Amino acid sequence: MSEYSIQPRHQHYACVVDLLGRAGYLDRAYEFIRNMPMEPGLSIWGALLTACKIHQHVPLGELAAERLFSLDPYSTGHHVQLSNIYASAHEETEETLCNHSERIAIAYGLISTPPGTTLRIIKNLRACVNCHAAIKLISKVENREIVVRDANRFHHFKDGNCSCGDYW
Repeated sequence: MSEYSIQPRHQHYACVVDLLGRAGYLDRAYEFIRNMPMEPGLSIWGALLTACKIHQHVPLGELAAERLFSLDPYSTGHHVQLSNIYASAHEETEETLCNHSERIAIAYGLISTPPGTTLRIIKNLRACVNCHAAIKLISKVENREIVVRDANRFHHFKDGNCSCGDYW
């Protein structure tokens, strides 16, 4: 630094995190981030998240993703990246990805759309029995039509009933 009179900026720190992460030194990369003299930004957490995907490090990937979510809440790319980490880790993939994400999506839909708006949810795994029952109840209580596309079929919830006739 002092030898070349260059003040390190975010992109310099992101390069170091990227190099450490790609080399498999994820803990060192995270420690490097924690000891930075400035607050890490999107590029730094993004570099760590990418390294976590490469090396299938789920816990650190979740931490990096949470930081990205707080810095850039409207970007869906970080959610996709975290989903890819879960998928590439192959540990309890379906259970980890499930986490009743359709209920979370419906909750966001209910608070961000006008009453009576049909909610459309796409899920790449099969909906669990608990979520199916919960969505039936939500459709009745909230007086909403909710369409959920899971891995097997479309479900059209209306007035507390589902178009699949509870055969899902």
